[in-house]
Amino acid sequence: MVKAIGGKLGKLFSVILASMLLIGCAFMFTACESKRPEISMDISFNGETYTLNYKLYRDLYSQTVAHYIELIDLGYYNGTVIHDYKASDRMIGGGYTYDDLENGDVMDDLREIGYDSFTTNESGEVSLKNITVWKDADRTVATNRLHGEFSQNGFSIDNDTGLSNTYGALGTYSYVPESKEPHVYYKYSGSKDGPGKSEYYKNSTEGMFYIFLASSGSAESRYCVFGELADEDSKTALDNLLAAIDSYVEGLGDDGAFTETKADVVIEDEFVDGGSYNVDFEVPQSKIVIESVEVTKY
Repeated sequence: MVKAIGGKLGKLFSVILASMLLIGCAFMFTACESKRPEISMDISFNGETYTLNYKLYRDLYSQTVAHYIELIDLGYYNGTVIHDYKASDRMIGGGYTYDDLENGDVMDDLREIGYDSFTTNESGEVSLKNITVWKDADRTVATNRLHGEFSQNGFSIDNDTGLSNTYGALGTYSYVPESKEPHVYYKYSGSKDGPGKSEYYKNSTEGMFYIFLASSGSAESRYCVFGELADEDSKTALDNLLAAIDSYVEGLGDDGAFTETKADVVIEDEFVDGGSYNVDFEVPQSKIVIESVEVTKY
């Protein structure tokens, strides 16, 4: 009798212990995703490496942060380059590299890294887990694009406390022109009505991003600003990178320029009229390489 009761109590204790472990694991998993995850980006220029640490605002832009963290974890950004340097306010990366990072010509060897092939499997199905844009209203055919969490796309934040462009800010980027008419369905965080239909240029983010370079802040209605420099060391590192670029330009003399225009670059995109569009890049004449990006805090 005593043994029977003891056996039943033992089994009950085992069940309770297992339940507690499961609950504990669930809490641990939830705790892994903080409101403000952090990433570290190593950028090399002219023989020097500069480390920029970023704080990302998952609590404000949950889908955007999830998308970029997923790409970082896949190693998508390692060995990419700043392919478009807008000296007035931003440098743009995350979509291109060089055939030869060490010796390749900055104009002739610049090539797309293949976002679509990187984020789809052999069957052509999207391999990303963070899906926010679909081809159909029933959300049965996923795309690997990200909807824009910005005001022009109907996205808003309570009490208007969203991020704006400040020195070093990290934002999404897409070249898709407004003139391209196709619409896609999408779902954005906080939507009460399910997926809505919106212009593709507002929901066309792939993996590109910009780092804001201007000293004065400004609101951004077309792109989502989702990260800020995490510390003073990172601000100093960006200062030093820009100073190194200035020094490089001074060494070129009066006739030199830091960028050269690569005109009419063809960007293939199945979602736009005609399947492609053309843009101009201001390509740095000395390579700015994104050596690696990693998540340091989830």
